[in-house]
Amino acid sequence: MATEGEDGRQSRWISASLSKVVPPRDLKIDHLEETSFTLHWSKAEGMEKVPQRFFISNCIPGTDPLTAVTDDCHKTFSNLHPGTEYTVSVATVLSNGEQSEPVSTTVCTILPAPDQLTVDSVDITSAAVSWSQPAELDQTRHHYQISYRCSGTEPHITTTSSPSITLSDLQPATEYSVTVCTVLEKGKQSQLVLTTLTTVLPAPDQLTVDSVDTTSAAVSWSQPAELDQTRHHYQISYRCSGTEPHITTTSSPSITLSDLKPATEYSVTVCTVLGNGKQSELVSTTFTTILPAPDQPTVDSVDTTSAAVSWNQPPGLDQTQHHYQISYHCPGTEPHITTTSSHSITLSDLQPATQYSVTVCTVLENGKQSQLVSTTFTTKHVQWWKRPSTVAAVFVLLAVIIGLWDSYATSERDQLQNSLNTRTTERDQLQTSYNTPTKERDQLQISYNTLTKERDQLQNLLNTRTTERDQLQTSYNTLTKERDQLQISYNTLTIERDQLQSSLNTRTTEIDKLKKSLNTTTMERDQLQKEIERLNWENKGSCPEGWRRFGCSCYYLSTEKKSWEESRQDCLEREADLVIINSEEEQTFINGFKSVKYAWIGLTDSVTEGTWKWVDGTPLTTPRYWWSGEPGGGTYQNCGEIYYISSGQGVWRDLGCSFSQEWICEK
Repeated sequence: MATEGEDGRQSRWISASLSKVVPPRDLKIDHLEETSFTLHWSKAEGMEKVPQRFFISNCIPGTDPLTAVTDDCHKTFSNLHPGTEYTVSVATVLSNGEQSEPVSTTVCTILPAPDQLTVDSVDITSAAVSWSQPAELDQTRHHYQISYRCSGTEPHITTTSSPSITLSDLQPATEYSVTVCTVLEKGKQSQLVLTTLTTVLPAPDQLTVDSVDTTSAAVSWSQPAELDQTRHHYQISYRCSGTEPHITTTSSPSITLSDLKPATEYSVTVCTVLGNGKQSELVSTTFTTILPAPDQPTVDSVDTTSAAVSWNQPPGLDQTQHHYQISYHCPGTEPHITTTSSHSITLSDLQPATQYSVTVCTVLENGKQSQLVSTTFTTKHVQWWKRPSTVAAVFVLLAVIIGLWDSYATSERDQLQNSLNTRTTERDQLQTSYNTPTKERDQLQISYNTLTKERDQLQNLLNTRTTERDQLQTSYNTLTKERDQLQISYNTLTIERDQLQSSLNTRTTEIDKLKKSLNTTTMERDQLQKEIERLNWENKGSCPEGWRRFGCSCYYLSTEKKSWEESRQDCLEREADLVIINSEEEQTFINGFKSVKYAWIGLTDSVTEGTWKWVDGTPLTTPRYWWSGEPGGGTYQNCGEIYYISSGQGVWRDLGCSFSQEWICEK
């Protein structure tokens, strides 16, 4: 064959032999894995019964091919590199040695994604995430790219060579989506594996009961430091046994609970609440309102053997069943205890001239007692002349004295009759003798009176000391009882705290198990979805109808025109996205869409002016395809397009995102 010009001159002749052997047809890829795939083909039409063999060549671009010959219409390739593009060609070889032109296709082995993505722990502002390294990559240099974000924010992207990472500087009580993919040295990425986590909303700290009264209590807590810049409030719930909880809210870290029942145990829980209604874990405490003691105990009257005592009913007990317990005793005796539902009582069978101490307390039906209130009184003395036994003794004594005196006088009279002088002398002597005992008696009476006065003073001092001792004993008993009550309350609170802690630990363990189970189920679902997509791929062919295949991806060129955002939405609805160009081969392939001059691609700097990123968030690393002077649209042209050039790889330009034109999807 030669070329002839207008002047009749000819070029030199060239020749070529045309093979009559028809190549195989219908090349299909089956069982595509990380390190293997199977190639199927059909014999050329009309040559089904002709003896023939097939020459297969498989290579990575830029390397020497591996060749094989087979009689079958399929071939399995194994021990391949994960995430690597291979070119496979098949030619028909006849028994006489003639060979057809090879037909070829490209196939990209799957780059395995990280396995078993797990959220190991979550705190208020951090979370630990780990995954398993794909076994197929033990001998392949690779790392992992982690992207995490909360709603309404740009993703944070980081890399690590370790199969775990701790994400820090997170916002409290916020849901984050985390994706991880495997990345080879050449930038090839695996599919993403996804999980979600929610950081902890900190609960109120140091919940304290500051004061307790008969019908109210003051409670306070510390605000979590992590919420200084976050709008929040607190929800307080309090209740006593057998009643519905009362729920209230406050923006202050303290509250006074009122309208409580006296002598009743209440449980209080407090949690932090955000504006979206999300609540923290509960912190709780308990307290018991005070049982009011009787008011103003008064001794109304005192007799020699009885006394009347009264008091006022404590406030707040009008609707509560109660009675009063009265205890009274004198020094050195056991107390007498009695009860009454009245506000007064008469104490009887008392000892005369004796000081008594009396204590009164309020008692509920369940036996709970208030603090003691006390008073003292002294019964009256008995007057001796009013005692019948004493008067009788005085009369008997006088009768004896009179009888003796009569006998003595009779004897004296007889003697006086014998001797008047002797009688007069004896009378004088008797008179003298009588005067002497009278003086002694008067002196004894004075001594007796002195001793009586000293005895009364000592008795009064003894009574005073006894009263002080009884008051101290009462105070001691009251303090002992309060100490015992506080010890019981402390023990009860300790048990309840331990029970709540145990319940909290159980719930936390259950939540962690459920989260791990959810993550495992999500991964299994994603793997099944991938398997379904792969099977659909195998059953339906290389790509859906209307799509073109290149490497491991399928490409779709639109037949209508839309803005960049509308174009991307159309791709997403097709379970794809605007095309991301990762290699020269792919750029050349995209430039081969000759039916349109311009088409949108998945490139934009609409988020940060001058920082161009692909639609998956990865930064642009191949800027050499920009046309001369591009990108040059500033803040008015923020979306990328490919411009078709008949010879070469095509170029990119920036354009206003609202402009309508065709677009290219990739999946």
